[in-house]
Amino acid sequence: MTGYTAATSAAVVAAYDFAPFSRIVDVGGGSGALLAAILHKNQQATGVTFDLPPVAERARQFLAARGMATRCEVAGGDFFQSVPAGGDAYTMKMIVHDWNDERSIAILKNVRRAIRPDGKALIIEAVIDPQTAAGAPGKLLDVNMLVMTGGRERTADEFAALYRAAGFELTRIVSANPTVNVIEGKPV
Repeated sequence: MTGYTAATSAAVVAAYDFAPFSRIVDVGGGSGALLAAILHKNQQATGVTFDLPPVAERARQFLAARGMATRCEVAGGDFFQSVPAGGDAYTMKMIVHDWNDERSIAILKNVRRAIRPDGKALIIEAVIDPQTAAGAPGKLLDVNMLVMTGGRERTADEFAALYRAAGFELTRIVSANPTVNVIEGKPV
């Protein structure tokens, strides 16, 4: 995931405007690479990288080495229990696809409880086109996720259904590159 994040962070930051946000929480943020890229481009923002405690410790070191320690908190925990509160943007890069619908909705409900009323939930994943899915690279990843984790890749309609079940409305999908999209939702 570290290599994948390095390859996609620049594309996500170039495609999606993070300028309106002041506090960005990266749920399942791993090393903190995506959040560091976002904060590097958006000097007005601060952030929180949130992941399991052993991962969070590595993130603390990574972010300090990149000069982000004063602008980025690191928190350890379990996103099935809760996520840090008070963010106006919650990013989840390659998180939801790891889980079935029930577990994905549980994560999103925790984000819904924590997010500011005017905030945005941002799922960063592939979006499967149901018209061309048979040969799409995303379908190969879909089978892989099903076998490895019980998760899956989803269509725009399936992301919309997850958001609705968790108290969000899908507002738009921004393509960052051919296999990565920012699926934006707002609280309802």
